Amino acid sequence: MTPTPVVFEGCFGWLHPAGGRRGVVLCGPHGHEELCVHRAWKGFAESLAAAGLPTLRFDYHGLGDSAGDDSDPGRVRAWLDSVHAAVRRLREDTGVAEVALVGYRLGGLLALVAAEEAAAKGEGVDALVLVTPPPTGRIAVREMQALSRIVALPGPEEALPERAGQLNVVGFALTPETALELTALDGRATGHAPAARRVLLLDKAESRGMAQLAARLGGLGAAVERGVFAGSPELVQQPQRAEAGAAFAPVTAWLTAGGVGQGATPPPERPAGLMMAAAVERPVFIGGDPALFGIACAPILADGGGNRPAILFLNSGATHHVGSGRATVLQARRLAALGYTSLRIDVAGIGDSPARPGQPDNLLYTQTVMTDVRAALDWLEGEGHDRCVIIGLCAGGAPALLAGLGDSGQGDSRVAGQILLNPGRFELGKGVAVVEVLRSVAHRSARGYLREALRPAKLRAMLRNRSRVTGLVKRLVTRLGRKALIKSGLTAGVLKVFRRLSAQGRRVLLVYSVGDMTYGEFELHLGPGGRCLHGLPGIRVEYLERADHSLTDWAARKRLDRLIDGHLESLGQADPALAAGGVLAGWSFSPLPPEEQVG
Repeated sequence: MTPTPVVFEGCFGWLHPAGGRRGVVLCGPHGHEELCVHRAWKGFAESLAAAGLPTLRFDYHGLGDSAGDDSDPGRVRAWLDSVHAAVRRLREDTGVAEVALVGYRLGGLLALVAAEEAAAKGEGVDALVLVTPPPTGRIAVREMQALSRIVALPGPEEALPERAGQLNVVGFALTPETALELTALDGRATGHAPAARRVLLLDKAESRGMAQLAARLGGLGAAVERGVFAGSPELVQQPQRAEAGAAFAPVTAWLTAGGVGQGATPPPERPAGLMMAAAVERPVFIGGDPALFGIACAPILADGGGNRPAILFLNSGATHHVGSGRATVLQARRLAALGYTSLRIDVAGIGDSPARPGQPDNLLYTQTVMTDVRAALDWLEGEGHDRCVIIGLCAGGAPALLAGLGDSGQGDSRVAGQILLNPGRFELGKGVAVVEVLRSVAHRSARGYLREALRPAKLRAMLRNRSRVTGLVKRLVTRLGRKALIKSGLTAGVLKVFRRLSAQGRRVLLVYSVGDMTYGEFELHLGPGGRCLHGLPGIRVEYLERADHSLTDWAARKRLDRLIDGHLESLGQADPALAAGGVLAGWSFSPLPPEEQVG
């Protein structure tokens, strides 16, 4: 049966129907870890449903696609209430006789506390699976503090009064209140009744905290089993590694042991819209094979003038449509308050959209992504939006840029403008696996890569492994060869794209974090400082000081908001250079030859 988007008590989720009478509620990790595991979590839900277990996965209130904000008060209570609401929704929609809670990382601690709260009311769940949870909220806070130090930015931090005292955990907020609420949670000491009749604990074999938890739950009368989880920490390190695998297979086997029965009812058809103060959101499916998933965000107050373009947000790398640090959700809702409609989509093989037949998950820089972009533009046009601005971060930059050319290269009139944020590449081809993108030097200058490689520790590690040295030499030769070819003028496909867009009257904004790893690719194609773009009407380059690649720094985001707003406002104004014909007056363009086509 097909998964169904659901909305309940301000939370967005997915119900994966099945025929069994034992249902499962998945309590995922928090914040950045949820972004990393999202694709694997989706695959896990699908495997549970395939085994006959109706399954509900969801975003906690204030996170993901749910309503609210992570800096709102009462977060821990809101997250626990989200778990309770998910259990109620699963029972109401499917009629299951048994419910199991499965919690991963912080979701494990929340699942345990929620199960014990339910047990105290005589409404306990039947089974509980905790996968590598922090034994206490205090440890969870320490882990968030450590994670917050991963993104190190140069220079003093810009003071934001509205963020005073908050910890930036890769774009997500940990407020002092939330930290205090989390610290009060202790899975080893709470509860006076068994959280569930059966409990499975999965962690590292030597985990002392898990041993204490197992002893406490067993002492309360639960039948406790322990095992080793093979999927951590890789699954929660980076979205690029969030590949569905066999890591959760032992959980499926444990939950289906002894049979799941039959008789669950098909879920009823209900509207899945989410109403907020300034915006209303609804899940949508776009195109045909495969059908892409997206979230449409519309302002409560319609644009009276009817002249604002719609906004199309593309994926950044393998991060699903909520964006790094949930930035895309927040940006969409901020723009809705200004009167802009937006659509944030998952292209094929990313997030909640299925992969194309024969293609793997998380494939980047593939020409087929342009089919997805055109499908999204078609959908927006069908909704009455004939002008659109496309925003793409990193791997989303290339399709955002090339969408303006259209199929024929003569331009797509629906694309009024583009915003490219730290674009990783400007070319599309057969596609690159995300893991290979991480290993590639394509985003760095040769000098910068060598400086990093020649550090003593790195150099010693490479010299101990001949294949590393061979790989380094091969990649540098390829890099220098590309650079020589581009400088020779024998290929200038990227520059021609910008010239063509400029001649067609497009407005393109490129935004780079100062010192970003992608800037080497920019200069490789367009010269030092992008000098080849100088004088091109409609093409603008801006730089953000003290900003990381994914733009998770809050002060950098505020500066980016101003750049985006200015770019959107400029679309209704005449560019003096374009009005006068600019430096491209009298130029003519023919379609790019096949060897120079980049889209």
